[in-house]
Amino acid sequence: MSGYQLQSDETKILTCAQAHRCGDDREQACVELTLTNRNLIYVWQIRKMFGKGTEHEDVYPLSRLKVLDGVAQAKYAEKNDLAVLDLFFATDEVSFVFETGDKYSSRKLVAQWLDAISQVTTGLPSSQAAELRKTIPSVEMLAGAIKGTLDVFAKTFTGKTMDSQENTEEQVTVKCIGCRAPISGRSGMTIQCRYCDTTQTLN
Repeated sequence: MSGYQLQSDETKILTCAQAHRCGDDREQACVELTLTNRNLIYVWQIRKMFGKGTEHEDVYPLSRLKVLDGVAQAKYAEKNDLAVLDLFFATDEVSFVFETGDKYSSRKLVAQWLDAISQVTTGLPSSQAAELRKTIPSVEMLAGAIKGTLDVFAKTFTGKTMDSQENTEEQVTVKCIGCRAPISGRSGMTIQCRYCDTTQTLN
């Protein structure tokens, strides 16, 4: 956003260099998409074989973004497995596709922008962003999928799932044979006492 001068009461909220305005010529490359508390600024340039092209700025005032029934008219759409941010202004519409390489990180970015735009224009987070986040696999879902795969292998080769194998190993507490301090662990484990360094197998 090298050429754009922020107003005295204007602050940057979000920036992204992976956005591309839908409908632009192929020669037009995104330099940066920036959201401030007042405007959406799209900085772009014409691709050149050598050197950088002249930067251009298109400014979309957020005061002109439509708000219907307290909801900012910023919407999520999808194009070629990438998330698209559709913005409906009083006089025109503009869309940006987030080219992150995969649809889930693209959706995550759009959800972030939907929330930020909604907060600036209405003071509330975007309900659509919350719904969109539900479609993004989380770490827990991934862990569940991996565990499910491991369960299939475990059941195939041992006849038991990972959970049932873990449950067969009973938790026990015994007294150290050296100093009589309590030691806890799974039955059958060999453990060293942290007080006297005596090693014993838990039964």
